[in-house]
Amino acid sequence: MEVISAHTRLFVSDIATCAEFYRDVLKFKPVIIEIDKGYAEFEISNMRLSLFRQQEMSEILRTSEKPPDADCQDQFGLLLQVRNMDDIYHELRHANVEFDEPPTQNQEFALKVAYFRDPAGNLIGLFESVM
Repeated sequence: MEVISAHTRLFVSDIATCAEFYRDVLKFKPVIIEIDKGYAEFEISNMRLSLFRQQEMSEILRTSEKPPDADCQDQFGLLLQVRNMDDIYHELRHANVEFDEPPTQNQEFALKVAYFRDPAGNLIGLFESVM
């Protein structure tokens, strides 16, 4: 299989709130924001991140009868390699982002890591090499 390009899609219930978060808080470059059509797309380094209405995806997959929220372990994580973790942490805290795990040293992999969630509850991890 030859893949021409790939991107990550998050299925969310509130496109407007999530698009605002990725655009205004994380400062990702918007490529498309069409709230009324239930879609937003951002450029992040050399990848694309898109947001799509969770309800529409469940209708496409014929799973709309299942509960949209389930109490379970995370099934997805968006991981972003960054520089200046401490500065980014303070900037996001200033924007009222709550962290599940503040910047922490991971000695085994020589990384500093931190985790927080977008408004839809999707896990976002930041990591910085400390080598």
